[in-house]
Amino acid sequence: MKPALSLRHILLYSGASAGLNMMNVTVATWLLYFYSPPADLGRIQYLPVTWVGILMMIGSLWNAFIDPLIGYWSDITRSRWGRRRPFLLFAAPVAAIALVMLWTPPVKASSPLNASYFLLVTLTFYTAFSLVGIPYDASLPEMAPIPQMRVTLSMWKNILGLIGILVGSVTGSLLFSTLGPLAMGWMVATASLISIWLTLGGLSETIRPIEPLVGLRENFGAVLRNQQFLILFTSTLCMQVAYAMLLANLPYFVTLVVGADAGSVSLFQVVVVALMVGSAPLWAWLGQRHANRKLLMISLLGMSLACSLNATAGLVPGFLVLPYAISTIAFIGPFLGGYFVLAYAMMGSVVDYDEMFTHCRREAVYYSTFSFTAGVGHSLAVLILPLLLQHYGYTATNPLGVRLAFLASSLLILLAALVFTGYWLGDTPAQTRHALGLGDR
Repeated sequence: MKPALSLRHILLYSGASAGLNMMNVTVATWLLYFYSPPADLGRIQYLPVTWVGILMMIGSLWNAFIDPLIGYWSDITRSRWGRRRPFLLFAAPVAAIALVMLWTPPVKASSPLNASYFLLVTLTFYTAFSLVGIPYDASLPEMAPIPQMRVTLSMWKNILGLIGILVGSVTGSLLFSTLGPLAMGWMVATASLISIWLTLGGLSETIRPIEPLVGLRENFGAVLRNQQFLILFTSTLCMQVAYAMLLANLPYFVTLVVGADAGSVSLFQVVVVALMVGSAPLWAWLGQRHANRKLLMISLLGMSLACSLNATAGLVPGFLVLPYAISTIAFIGPFLGGYFVLAYAMMGSVVDYDEMFTHCRREAVYYSTFSFTAGVGHSLAVLILPLLLQHYGYTATNPLGVRLAFLASSLLILLAALVFTGYWLGDTPAQTRHALGLGDR
């Protein structure tokens, strides 16, 4: 049993979460808007919105395809630096360089050359991002081998990640609207690289002997036979599609429905992130006293309701659109924060459940689920959202597509909750053994 982690150790370890989230929120929020801005705002359109959606879908599907392979590679890696450190050390600068290059399309007009460039750079970015993120996420059960430590570490990891989102959101919006997208890319890339490398000073791996994994096919066969994993995986996928749609839809919501400028996007992001950070200790406290699966269900239902309310901004008599929109967006924050604190901790229970029967530790394979679902979810979101915008409208006079995107997200989160009703693992191995009727064996 490892001793309790010091706050310094926890903060160093959580640094990569800040850096990865800075990168992710920047790309998820601004990439579609940068390449395909609304036609009536006078910005350069580098590619048609449907082209960007298709290309982003290809990049996200590529990311989803390689994620489990990266997880397997990380699990079987044996080096003097450990299983996880080499990935953070060498892949992080590649992700940072690719992030900068995303904002430098070669032609200042809609062009097939821009499409080729866009695809090449996004594939590079997603690959390097996964090479950092998956080994990092997989280290959580090794850093915190017992459930109480796991929830606490997940809370701090989530808080630092939310601070990364906050910094990326505020600086992204301000720089995008003042100095421009390239300056935004440079600042986010530099800050992200530093924070990821700081994690190397706080990362420690398991002190137990690691059983060798079976072959690739047998390994993934065992994963796919884990029914509880498949339930959590499917629920997470639905949630990730909805989350990616919310991020990509936010600039359109702020500029077209609310009627504010692009720089105001950061105000909405700050409100959401502040409430996510503020609610994280509450969710961690509740997680010590109540079953995590019940708390996760509450977070899903709350998010679904909050998303549906955003579709009504500007339509309710007697309410000014700006304060109404901020309040409905803010309502998402506490539930979204709870979801990420709990989901990452609960995947540790899936890893423990798998080890009961296979006697292998597949942390990275299972934690690559989050990156896999984020990749597939993002690819589906950037396909669905442009279709909604194109078909129903995304102009100041007709923002119906923007409103419908919130309703689509709400329905997807309800579907995630429905799927999750089949999950029954306990928060500890003892609780899971009891549910299986295995006693204390």
